[in-house]
Amino acid sequence: MYISLKLSRLLAIPAFCIAVVSICLVCLFNSAVPVSTQAKPVQLAVIMYHGLIDDTSKQNQYFINPQYFEQDLEYITQNGYHTILTDDLINYFEKGSPLPENPILLTFDDGYYNNYQFAYPLLKKYNCKAVISPIGISADEAENDTVQNAFYSQCKWSQLKEMHDSGLVEIQNHTYHLHHIGNGRNGAKNNPDEDFNSYKNMLTADLEKFNTRMHDELGTYPNAVVFPFGSFSSDTLKIVKEMNFKAAFDCEEKLNFLSSKDDLFRIHRFLRPNNMSSKDFFDNIYKESGV
Repeated sequence: MYISLKLSRLLAIPAFCIAVVSICLVCLFNSAVPVSTQAKPVQLAVIMYHGLIDDTSKQNQYFINPQYFEQDLEYITQNGYHTILTDDLINYFEKGSPLPENPILLTFDDGYYNNYQFAYPLLKKYNCKAVISPIGISADEAENDTVQNAFYSQCKWSQLKEMHDSGLVEIQNHTYHLHHIGNGRNGAKNNPDEDFNSYKNMLTADLEKFNTRMHDELGTYPNAVVFPFGSFSSDTLKIVKEMNFKAAFDCEEKLNFLSSKDDLFRIHRFLRPNNMSSKDFFDNIYKESGV
């Protein structure tokens, strides 16, 4: 009886050790798995702006009064939303880095000078973040401007760098010279009868040219593509992924529910109209999305 009791105690020791090791391995594995794979989808509204202009005669669906952008920032900060960048989304899905509660993402297309003139000071005032996606060739051509006009001028690379270096603005690729419609092509999308390899060579060369110019001027590379006019195809996405971009933005006005890093290649955005209160605008986003 004494021997069997002693033996059972001896056998219990390795069993206990195995259990402890198993628990540690489970904990270690769970800590290494990105939070994104363990949580519900990320609900994310992405707002699309273009230009801000205080001249009422020049305001339209793409150029809105700066006061509406400031009201949006006030609404965001007062209602518990937190602005994030594309980097934050990528790090969430790839590394498990946490996102703030109620994330929201603000984007500016085309890189107009008025983004620097009007939007950037307001971002600093409210400590909010935004993504600006300039057209590469336009930034190059802006270097020759001695006077910049709020309505039609583009940001210089030095202005983009200043905003980038602040930590409040992220610069992304809006193509180098594909922001136009012509020769059967709609922005970065392939032509209907275009050979895939020819299209791949064209698109890769254009996006790489933007990447190179941005690295030359800002010392960093973009990790997302913002498709001009929201136009793309399955071939476009395939090429963008092969180039190691991590995300892509379209112009489909839908709320995002992001479950994996693959979802980052179809980030939808709501165009911010002029002459609408921030409350009405944001209420419409969530009402139409059934949230």
